[in-house]
Amino acid sequence: MTDDQEIMQKIAAKLDARLGEKTNGLQNEVPPGASIQDDEDDGERGPMGRDYHLAGKYAQAFAIGEPQLVDRAEFDRLVAEYG
Repeated sequence: MTDDQEIMQKIAAKLDARLGEKTNGLQNEVPPGASIQDDEDDGERGPMGRDYHLAGKYAQAFAIGEPQLVDRAEFDRLVAEYG
């Protein structure tokens, strides 16, 4: 396992825990009576959810030996924000 892969796995795990805490495991993602949810509050499709999926994709790219698939600017942003 590379250091970058390990970093992305830790970030993905941290984001997964935050998303679960924020949305009660996505069970109550859309508040009762609401037809849609604001992007900021949407756990799965909001900014944190997008970062979670991105960290997972980057960890997978490192795992299969394809580091060129990783956008280094986005990688650095994820590390700075969540690392």
